[in-house]
Amino acid sequence: MLRNIIKIGNSQGIIIPGDILQGMGYPGTVEIIPTKDGIFIRPIGGKTIRRKPRNKDEIDGLYDLMRSKIERNISTGKTRWIGNREMERKL
Repeated sequence: MLRNIIKIGNSQGIIIPGDILQGMGYPGTVEIIPTKDGIFIRPIGGKTIRRKPRNKDEIDGLYDLMRSKIERNISTGKTRWIGNREMERKL
């Protein structure tokens, strides 16, 4: 894939295509490492992938997964209910 280097403000840079960023999980922060062959760009922190569920089965699956995690956190004492719709979590 070829990209032109363009002027961005007082600097120069490239535009990274959306499909590449999606594959990286849309990182907010990256580390740029110069190498003898070029530049290596690596995402920092955990990957965060956001998208809407495609169908009802996916919605139900995500709900079941979240519910089981919350129930496990409650049973281990990491999370507790403090109100009708509020939870408190120990970090």
